[in-house]
Amino acid sequence: MAQDQAAAERDRTAVDDISARDRAGASLVDSAARWMADALSAWAVDDYRKVAALAPLAVEHLGKAVLWRANPVLVVPLKEDAEASLFSLATQPDLAYPKLKTVGLAVLLRRLDRLVGNLPIDTNQRTRMVEVRNGAMHAGLPAQSRHILQDCLAVCGVLLEHLGFGDRAWGFYGDHYPIVVRLLDAKRTEVGDRVTAKLAKARARLTGLSESLDDELFGQTVARLVESATDALDPDDFGSGLWGVDAKCPACKLKGRLFGRVDVDHDVDFDVESVGNGEYDSYPVLGGWTVDLTPQAFACNVCRLTLHGPEELVQAKLPAARHAISLKDLGEDFDPEHFAESEYGIRD
Repeated sequence: MAQDQAAAERDRTAVDDISARDRAGASLVDSAARWMADALSAWAVDDYRKVAALAPLAVEHLGKAVLWRANPVLVVPLKEDAEASLFSLATQPDLAYPKLKTVGLAVLLRRLDRLVGNLPIDTNQRTRMVEVRNGAMHAGLPAQSRHILQDCLAVCGVLLEHLGFGDRAWGFYGDHYPIVVRLLDAKRTEVGDRVTAKLAKARARLTGLSESLDDELFGQTVARLVESATDALDPDDFGSGLWGVDAKCPACKLKGRLFGRVDVDHDVDFDVESVGNGEYDSYPVLGGWTVDLTPQAFACNVCRLTLHGPEELVQAKLPAARHAISLKDLGEDFDPEHFAESEYGIRD
């Protein structure tokens, strides 16, 4: 009986802990909604400096709600002075912990990328958002504030979807929802127009090349450009720490290069061993490696098409979400064991 009571008490404690975590996550969502409401109110009265300052705060709080729901320790920075925060959130998650230290926006966005998939902003947009949030960039111009607000709304849309809002996203924005729809529609139109222009220019370049050469020389030139694409297109030109894989160019339909961030993990299987008396024990066996690519950019060495960021990739119907690739796709220079050790401190 005493054991049953103890088990029931543990169950009640676990339920209470989950409820407390849910309430803490909900408070972060509410806080994000208030910051975004203030940013949108400022937009309505042309207070552009306030718009640029407050919208990234909404992203930060909503992003922390996503990390908190997955696991509260994900909001803790990887710093020695944050050890007390780590221990506190791992044992008794509480946003009110007086010594709580949490990640800044830059680290938050990186963690969200790994948790929810690719965010709909490129490296430059992300840097701009972080610098404005941290006060490192002066903001206040109408166009600049509009772009920052649109980027923040795009990220919030992905985060709200991950939190299960779905068609109820309007509830997060309240009376400002019609403005949000117009701003996001304008953003999609701008991206669509930009990509359409890029595709047209790329096709025109290829047409111009074909008209300036005879068929045989044109074929040889194109073949040489395709063959040299891996060496000619440097991933570092499109972002720090990126790797490239082959992908069909949406403009000329020839081989181009898709660049993105790489994540690797052990491919773990389980083996079973008899321990006698008809019982078996299982243990993990490390196999090969699984590799994921989160696309960030595309370039073609033939027609010179370049696309930056998930939005342009989506518009051009190229992969933009995190997806599995083969080790062979990354070429002979990629060593998954060395990569895992350098990136995560993982040793085989």
